[in-house]
Amino acid sequence: MSETRYFVHQPGGILRRHVREILWVHSERPRVQVLLPETTLTLVLRQSGSASMRNEALSNAIISGLQQRTRYIEHAANSSLVIVRFTEVGAPAILHDRVDLLYNRTAPLDSVLPRREIDHIQNVLTDTRELQQHFMAVERFLVSRIRTQNGIIPQGISPQIEAAAQMIRSSQGRSSIAAIARHVAMSQSALERHFRVAVGVTPKKLSRLARLQHVCRLWDTGKSLTEISFEAGYCDQSHMVRDFRLFTGTSPEEFFRDAPSHNLPIFSN
Repeated sequence: MSETRYFVHQPGGILRRHVREILWVHSERPRVQVLLPETTLTLVLRQSGSASMRNEALSNAIISGLQQRTRYIEHAANSSLVIVRFTEVGAPAILHDRVDLLYNRTAPLDSVLPRREIDHIQNVLTDTRELQQHFMAVERFLVSRIRTQNGIIPQGISPQIEAAAQMIRSSQGRSSIAAIARHVAMSQSALERHFRVAVGVTPKKLSRLARLQHVCRLWDTGKSLTEISFEAGYCDQSHMVRDFRLFTGTSPEEFFRDAPSHNLPIFSN
């Protein structure tokens, strides 16, 4: 039996624009998880066990902004957690805050959401046994955050910024910022300003993160570094390696050799 189990749920309805997936993960033994920088914010609700980062204990409910470098999370034995991965533009409507303020931060969730709401969903998860019911409870929690007090769903996602983020994602970060600005009919300065507030970073930084994810997917197919650099749109292999070192502190060969615990579907489509 595997020591780490995970299940993935993709929500529908109004959550589809805001949440890419919800995961439930359980690890029977202590493990170190390698987290490469992602293109989206992540919300984590821990049901059992404990975790630490850089020898500091993490809260049982955290929010993680977009990151500049790879992180290492130590999970204790018998740890269970629910992970919410937002879409690139989905977090602001649920957090009701500027996501760029969370750049390069991992913070307790009660720093952005009311403590009573966090306690309620964690109590519901504790009292719920069926895995599907876990997912449904988290969906209800997230939808309640999107709705205003009078039940109206706000139009919080800018179609232009959503289209820009989608273009970056679908091109694996290879589209130029000028082309993205033309595609969404915005000036580059306006695109950068509004994009940072809605997504958490500039279009250029998100493109670099998307390209990093694509490099990792290509590596998993067994391609050579030369093939990967070409398919990922780098001018040469050395440029790709430099970019990879910027995020991970090491070369692709060293990273994937020494970090086999990159074992969850971090880069799902």
